[in-house]
Parts: sequence; structure tokens; C-alpha cells
Amino acid sequence: MPNPSGGAEGGAATGSSDIPTDNYIASQMHVICNDSNWSEDVAAYARNVEEDRAKFPMFGAAGADIITPCAFWPSEPVEPPVKITDEGPSNILMLHNLRDNATPLSGAREMRAALGDRARMVTADQGGHLAYKYLGNKCADDIVTKFLLTGERPEKDTACEKN
Repeated sequence: MPNPSGGAEGGAATGSSDIPTDNYIASQMHVICNDSNWSEDVAAYARNVEEDRAKFPMFGAAGADIITPCAFWPSEPVEPPVKITDEGPSNILMLHNLRDNATPLSGAREMRAALGDRARMVTADQGGHLAYKYLGNKCADDIVTKFLLTGERPEKDTACEKN
């Protein structure tokens, strides 16, 4: 999605009256809420909050609650989820931080395994959700830049150390 302000949060540029200030988050919610069939059972969310509060006292309750409008989104997904396989073009480069607080490494590893030889994965020894050109990991940045300029991927998955 375009980022009008250039910042990580995607707010509209100041002084731009033709772009609604909620455009970025509205488009993000549209994708997230329509990609999956979210439960509309409020009681189930309440049970999940209590269960996760006991299992994960630091943050569990917040993560299990209704944290997006998806539970009450006015439409359902228009097509079934795409099955990810190892069939198709072999031109995928994945970049993932080892300690991404928003998208766990386990999910990236599952995706990488499903793609087979179609993909290469670069992991960066850093935290945070943003990786390319945000945290200054020269190894990861150089691999991604080369891929974007030439289409060349590393021969194998690559682990980039901390700078």
C-alpha cells in the first residue's frame, strides 16, 4: 500500500486535503478483514481473553480480544484462501526479522517451507516489524537491493547477523 507521508505509520501528509487521514488504515483493514473469516462470537473472544490472560499474563489478554473491526466487518471473503505450494515461478525473496513482534518467525518459516525451491528467505538478526532500509542491517539491505535491481536471489537461505 502506498504510504503518503513516508513514515512507518502511514498517516496522510499534512496539508493534503484530498487524501482522507484514515485512508491508509481503512485500506489496511479492508485487506485484513476480507482475507479471513473472522469470528463474530463475542463470547468466544471473552473466553479467549481469559484463557490467554492465564497462559500469557504480560500480553495475552490484549492479543485475544477483539482488536480490529474484523469481527463486525460488513462482508465475507469473496474467495477461498489461496493454497501456497511449491508449484509456480521461482522468483520469491522473503525477508524477515528474527524478533518481529507483529509477524512471528514461525509463520515465515511455514511459508518458506510451503514455497519450496520457489523462494529464498533472508533472516535479519534484529527486532521490529520493518526490515528493509529501516533498521540498517547492511547484509539484508544489500541482498534485497540486489534482488530488486537484478532479480537475482541468493543461492540458499541467508541469515544476516546483527550489524
